Amino acid sequence: MVERNFQRDALKMLKDGKSVLVIAPTGLGKTRAGLQPFLQEQQNNALLGTRLIYTLPLRALARGVEDECRSLGLCPVIHHGDEPESEFFSERLVVTTIDQYLTAFAGAPLSWASHLSHAAAGAVLTSYSVFDEVHLLSPQKGLQLLFAMLYLRKRWGLLSCVMTATLPQSVVDFFEKYCGLKKIQASDKDIEQRDGWRKVYLQMEGTKDGNRFVWSEKDEKSLAEFVRKKWSAWASLGVHGPQKVIVFVNTVERAIRVYDELKGLFEDQDRPEVILAHSRFTKDDRRNVEDKLSQFFGKNANTHPAILVTTQAAEAGLNISAPLVITELCPMDSLIQRVGRCQRFNHDGSPERKGKVIVVKPAGDKWYVPYIDQVRLVEVGHDNKGKEKRNTSRPLRAIEFTQIVLEMEVGNQELLLNWQKEQELITKALDRLYKAYLAGTTDVEFAKGEEPFSSLFAKHKPKKKETEEEPEGETEEE
Repeated sequence: MVERNFQRDALKMLKDGKSVLVIAPTGLGKTRAGLQPFLQEQQNNALLGTRLIYTLPLRALARGVEDECRSLGLCPVIHHGDEPESEFFSERLVVTTIDQYLTAFAGAPLSWASHLSHAAAGAVLTSYSVFDEVHLLSPQKGLQLLFAMLYLRKRWGLLSCVMTATLPQSVVDFFEKYCGLKKIQASDKDIEQRDGWRKVYLQMEGTKDGNRFVWSEKDEKSLAEFVRKKWSAWASLGVHGPQKVIVFVNTVERAIRVYDELKGLFEDQDRPEVILAHSRFTKDDRRNVEDKLSQFFGKNANTHPAILVTTQAAEAGLNISAPLVITELCPMDSLIQRVGRCQRFNHDGSPERKGKVIVVKPAGDKWYVPYIDQVRLVEVGHDNKGKEKRNTSRPLRAIEFTQIVLEMEVGNQELLLNWQKEQELITKALDRLYKAYLAGTTDVEFAKGEEPFSSLFAKHKPKKKETEEEPEGETEEE
């Protein structure tokens, strides 16, 4: 059953032989928008109905898509490094990862002997292909490979469906212009089905010092204690629903330490279910964790108190929810995806369900890990004679765009998030940055006095004693 306008529009466009870019908020049914055309056109459209390859950036997301397929009466085969179940992509519906798809597309598949490479490549070229959660691809490398592949698929007349909630407009425009994708956006009526009842407030952990926001930085121990404090004050948080918390930590090592610290902060008689989920579990362990996530945080979850400590593996694709989400500072697209795990369900049709997302900054000099991409700011102005003048900053971490936008937009207040505000935050933090990446550079240009760039430039402006030579970027082994 097609329930939303953007799902109907995608179905119609694909039936007409046009590839699509589906843009809709988290939790509104983009997965179904990609699957439904294949389900309905198995007998009518040769390409749509022959084979579907559903591609994800992370293997941890495959289970959620598998469940959605089965709810529609489809029987998928999972194929990635831990579960190489496909026979040369010959099955009618394959759920796989981007590395498996790209190498098969190039005729050098990871999972099969080289003399069989033509079979996988041929299957890819006779498939309707869906590319989901593309924001998780590296903007400097992964997205570029996807662009190249989509461009070739367009030339060869192959149908593609790309889906996102959090890519900036510069990338959307690129998809449309060079990859031939027709943009399908959620309608106001579609968005109202989520934002009409869902009231999620964003806040940051810190204080104001004059006009400057000062983060209250958290190491693993203090983050666990912060979660315990919020847990104990649950009744005063102003959120609706059972006592459940999702904690997003940026690295697996930190997540494990937070999990260990957290387990020791509760007495046996009041200990909630504490779950750890990340991408490094073995196949069997991951299945057990996924079952627990469904049991305590899924669409039909129980009401037993529970805390989930997790990483980027759960920020997209997993159909989980909690009234309170606590997350380490991360790039804006990832942050909005994490926000999408707050108050995701409304089982009883309540007119309003309040949730809260709290952003904390990791402690330490390398708080930005694993988001280590570096860029430079280029201030473009003119001197007294009207000649263009360009001033270049020292290298800075790309994640600092998100940091300063949050400081300016949220500070020590609460910000009500809806689809419009989410798009505004993504535009301010990422659009100019991604435009630079698409141009093949890491220099982000801005006009003097333009925010948030001017404030960032002032922070990273070269000191007078530095030479006029271009500063060299750091190299790190993380």
